[in-house]
Amino acid sequence: LMLCTAADGGCHFLLEDQRCAIHANLGPEAKPSGCRQFPFIVTATPKGGRLSTHHRCPCRTMGRRPPLTAEAAMPSVMGARGKPVTNFAVSEVRLRKGKTVSFEEWERIEAPILARLRRGEISADFFGVAPFPKLKRGATWRSVADSLVESKDGTRFGAAAAWFGDTILHLVGGTRPRPPSRPWADAFDRAEKRGRASDPRSVYADWIADELWSLRWAEELSFARFQVDVTTRFVIAEDIGRRLAASGLRPDRAAAEAVSIVEAVAESDHWSEVVELMKIDDASRAVAAE
Repeated sequence: LMLCTAADGGCHFLLEDQRCAIHANLGPEAKPSGCRQFPFIVTATPKGGRLSTHHRCPCRTMGRRPPLTAEAAMPSVMGARGKPVTNFAVSEVRLRKGKTVSFEEWERIEAPILARLRRGEISADFFGVAPFPKLKRGATWRSVADSLVESKDGTRFGAAAAWFGDTILHLVGGTRPRPPSRPWADAFDRAEKRGRASDPRSVYADWIADELWSLRWAEELSFARFQVDVTTRFVIAEDIGRRLAASGLRPDRAAAEAVSIVEAVAESDHWSEVVELMKIDDASRAVAAE
């Protein structure tokens, strides 16, 4: 199944006032399951379901938001059989190659990390690893960046991919950034009007906390690889946010737009293939980029 999109890359069912035509005319229950569930993610664990969210939408990243509760999310995540539809399932966590721990032990490991993120602590060295590790199979960060820039095809995702690639060239290659137009700027225009400003650091910390808490990475990756992956993505997002803020955007909006760009690309095959190519050393640290 594929979603039919309009000429501008937006959903075919989007009305002129930016509402969903299916939702407006038939109710939220009639929407496709992916649309109905967004931005929620449900991960099955031995301790029950974990609820987390995507951060591609300003409804999640800008302004003060109501507390996220299971009760509020249930109508969106409930399946036809009256139970939450799980997106991922994790029973144990691989820390690194040859080292796997029980879910109970993982909870003890992640607790202090989540506590720091709840306090708004986030930086490029938060996980103690270096971004942009060497890549296997002859790949280079320049080739990755060039491929992403070449993905610009007139759609909003294409613009996001070009932003992502342009930033890698800027950070790794030292080139002068030439970013494309901003995807989804119209959605953030509306969000800025209805929300008060917040601390941009909280935008990043909340995003990384959800990335960690969701455990969706644990189905395929070790924690060591996740650390390098998320550190690289954070550095890219922070640089995009810094440049957007320098152009005159409100700092929290700049951070939120940066997160939406990076998350959209990170959930594509473009990035998942790159993550598999990252070299991770035995001490769970990135091999420094040349």
